[in-house]
Amino acid sequence: MYIMKIFGILGFLSFVGAFFHGIPKALREPLRAINMRNYPYSRSYFEDYVRRLNSKNITLQNQEIMGVNENGTQNQLYDDLAELYSNRNLTRPPGGLRIIISPIPGMGLGLKYNEPEEEDEHDKFYGSNSRNTKKKSDNFEVVDKSPISFKDIGGYDNIKHELNQCIDILSNYTKYQGYNVRIPKGLIFEGPPGNGKTLFAKALAGEADVSFIAVSGSEFLEKYVGVGSSRIRELFKLAKENIPCIIFIDEIDAVGRRRSTDAETANTERDSTLNELLVGLDGFKNTSGIFLIGATNRADLLDSALTRPGRIDKRIFIGNPDEKTRSAIFEIHKRGKPMDSDVNIPDLVEETAGFSAAQIENLLNEAMLLALRFDRKSMNSDDVEAVLNKIMVGWQPNEHEFTDSIIDHIAIHELGHAIVGLLAKHHAPVTKVLINLSAPNSPGYTVFANNKSPIMTREALFEHLMILLSGRIAEEVFFDRSITTGAINDFEEALKLAKKMIVYYGMGKHAVYPDLSEKYKEIIDIEVAGLIDEAYQYAEFLVRNSRDLIHEGAEILKRDKIIKAEQLLMLMNEKYQSIMALKFKQI
Repeated sequence: MYIMKIFGILGFLSFVGAFFHGIPKALREPLRAINMRNYPYSRSYFEDYVRRLNSKNITLQNQEIMGVNENGTQNQLYDDLAELYSNRNLTRPPGGLRIIISPIPGMGLGLKYNEPEEEDEHDKFYGSNSRNTKKKSDNFEVVDKSPISFKDIGGYDNIKHELNQCIDILSNYTKYQGYNVRIPKGLIFEGPPGNGKTLFAKALAGEADVSFIAVSGSEFLEKYVGVGSSRIRELFKLAKENIPCIIFIDEIDAVGRRRSTDAETANTERDSTLNELLVGLDGFKNTSGIFLIGATNRADLLDSALTRPGRIDKRIFIGNPDEKTRSAIFEIHKRGKPMDSDVNIPDLVEETAGFSAAQIENLLNEAMLLALRFDRKSMNSDDVEAVLNKIMVGWQPNEHEFTDSIIDHIAIHELGHAIVGLLAKHHAPVTKVLINLSAPNSPGYTVFANNKSPIMTREALFEHLMILLSGRIAEEVFFDRSITTGAINDFEEALKLAKKMIVYYGMGKHAVYPDLSEKYKEIIDIEVAGLIDEAYQYAEFLVRNSRDLIHEGAEILKRDKIIKAEQLLMLMNEKYQSIMALKFKQI
């Protein structure tokens, strides 16, 4: 009898020790509080409690573990614990079991497994694990809401229209389920820098209102073997836990570059990383709900397996903005920047043809900073003009120290270009001529309007050849043999253009010229020289018959450092009227 009691007490003590050791520290404090007070539990009660726990009868053990007595009622100990826990608002311990603490008296404390909920449309399409709330891994982090939308991007309406379906796929996926279509898994933004590839990715995430993970392609390149591929797996695992999710890889050519072809380098770390990316996009496992966006300036370097349909389904080229887009970009970036009335935005739209979106933003930003440098609260046209010249031809802190004679040569040279350009019929019109002594390489230059058509006629190319040669011709007409080296760039461009017209564009006597025989090389040289001589003769005729106009325009240019096309046209009209009046008097 005494031996049984001793074993019972030892068993109870072992149970109490195991009970206190097996629960978290946060739960031990309330248990100590129960022990410190006088509760109505006798020694026989705990003996029976230990006996039921150690019973070979599985039903009795399960009932005791679940807090139910033999008669089916709740265990008093569990009821007291439940009341104490509910008063202290303790959180449940981690694990596969969920502790249910009911605030209603008499319900007690019980343990039960999580019951599966009914699967909704989201879970059917993306999977039940898509509702995981894990937002961060060791190397990557999920952004729930992108602050950028399409309203923050000026112009590019066709690109926005193309991306709207991608947004619809991510947010309205049930629409496409009944049509046996494959959901696109990604797209590539390609194009020159500064035109909003990264901004479009942020706007796409903001419009779709889905999770967004932004990474750089260089983050997967490490000198240690296996790091790159493991980070790719980590990235896709995090994205799958936050489906629907957009992965944006900036400069994707760093990780998606074409794989090696020779046997020695075929197993490099970079190739392994790319292979893991290919498997993540279209491997054996389902990756529905993950949309990959890549941005690169060199889409030609990407591996063909990455850009094939089924992985990267769309490729969108984001080039330099057109006239409509430039106007919208100016409207966005002029907000909050006071301007004088002499700043003409439509004229700036014309003058910035060929600029990237980043250059347009930088133009207004630098102009406002220049105005603030001189304590002016608004920018004027001179500020914009100064920054525009810096962007076009550069800037150096010290001006060139030219003599008056050299400045005369520069002015005559540039007016030769401008006058022939004004008289040209098929070429883009002249807009202005400048002398900028702060330009590193071009102290004088003539600006032409943008040619909107990418296809050029033979007449337009021939006139461009005349304009290139007319600067040196003007120097020869006015200064005879006292010419300068300023035409070196003009001659280089003229020779390149003439060769292209004969050899590549087929604008010579023959459409195609073989390049494997000395005979045809001689023929090409003769035709190139003949084309340049013909353009030289036409340009010289125009320059010699415009001496007075060039001289007066050069005087204005030396005085004001700038002369616009409107001023040259007024001078031309005045000269024409004076000549006609002289002829009328002679008659």
